[in-house]
Amino acid sequence: MLNNQSEEAAKEEARKKKRKKVQLQAYSILAAGVLALVLLIVGICSGIGFVVKKVNADKAEQASEKNNKINEQAVSGDGDMEEETSDLAAQIAEANESEENEQTDEELMEEALRNYVGSFIDSMSIEEKVAGMFFTTPESITGVATVVAAGSSTSTALMNYPVGGLLYDAKNIQDEAQFKEMIYNTKTFSKYAIFLALAEEGGEEGPLFSEGLISEPVLSQPEIGGTSGVAGAYSAGISIGTVLSEAGINVNFAPVSDVTDGDNSFIAPRAYGSDAATTVSLTKNMIKGMSDQSVYGCLKYFPGHNDVTVDTAKERGASKRTKEDLEKCEFELVKMAVEEKVPFLMVSHVSMPEITGDNTPASLSEVFITDMLRNELGYEGIIVTDYMNKAAITKYYKHADAAVMAIQAGADMVLAPSDFKNAYAGVIAAVEAGEITEERLDESLYRIFMLKYKNSVDYSAVLEKAQPEEDRDNATEQ
Repeated sequence: MLNNQSEEAAKEEARKKKRKKVQLQAYSILAAGVLALVLLIVGICSGIGFVVKKVNADKAEQASEKNNKINEQAVSGDGDMEEETSDLAAQIAEANESEENEQTDEELMEEALRNYVGSFIDSMSIEEKVAGMFFTTPESITGVATVVAAGSSTSTALMNYPVGGLLYDAKNIQDEAQFKEMIYNTKTFSKYAIFLALAEEGGEEGPLFSEGLISEPVLSQPEIGGTSGVAGAYSAGISIGTVLSEAGINVNFAPVSDVTDGDNSFIAPRAYGSDAATTVSLTKNMIKGMSDQSVYGCLKYFPGHNDVTVDTAKERGASKRTKEDLEKCEFELVKMAVEEKVPFLMVSHVSMPEITGDNTPASLSEVFITDMLRNELGYEGIIVTDYMNKAAITKYYKHADAAVMAIQAGADMVLAPSDFKNAYAGVIAAVEAGEITEERLDESLYRIFMLKYKNSVDYSAVLEKAQPEEDRDNATEQ
């Protein structure tokens, strides 16, 4: 028994010694591996350092040789390299300056027109500037019940109130000769160029047919939208523009560009129809037809009365539509107006509480005029309010307050206030109180005058003067 235990103890001691020997061997191998790895890393780093130093030394030597060569040329009087470098720098500077200063013909013409217009605006009093932002009826400045002639009353009124535009209606037309004479005299009495307007949308109810200036009515907008299409729209624009131009009228507040909500909208009898794309196309072509006869058209209305059932001439009209609805419809019309440079856009009295959170009419809202039309959609033409004598305005706002709000919202022209002199005085008071700045007035007046005087500048002389002198000499010799 004891012998067996002794043998087992001896065997166990032998196993322990063997395990220690194996562990020592393993540790030795591991240490050798680590040492080899360290030596390898050190060697690589040393090699890289040597290569980097060698490359830098070569670069420094090359740079030194190049500098020595330049210095030798300078000392020996050989300045070819220096001259070439100087010439190249001068050419680059000249090319950059030329590119920066180069203006297109369109930019030169616009700058010349802006300078021309600025000479008028800089000389205007605050009273004249404010008057220039009103588009009124002739009765509102003369005090005459119904104006059918332009004589001393009109002359005095325009001297005291040099308004930006006058809006006529069927009641101002007796016959063709009378109407033309009145318009002609009015132009001669105005200190500044003046807009003279009608609202002729076509159809039997239009003032041209109802007052006998044309023997056959122009197609109405529903007729054009229903059967005549693009050709009918353009033809209607030509017909209307021809008669208005011959009479001396230079603005037509038409066509109606509202997209109707079936028969629910009160505007349906005056609109092209319920399809947005069709309305965009027909609006574009009717305005083009009038423009070809030197009559400025107007996109009206923004926003449209699409789902409004109440005429804003009688009561406040609210729409339930959202901005997403406008983006699908009215925004497409405005994009067309921007692309085609439609000169006028009329903002409606429609309220859209889903957008503004209240019943403020679009015509008095910065959200619609400045935020959407100017900033978001980039419309640069003249923004005019809808008729300010409509109940949607007069029933809820004082004349002066409404005019001030419209201008503060960004409107360029306040159209047909029912009490012009009150509204005019209110805007002047707002300017004096600092509620409207003179810069704000000038901003709108530049748009207005740039359109009025766009044909008053000798652009050929401007472009000729902008040519380099040698080009002008060559043109003269030829």
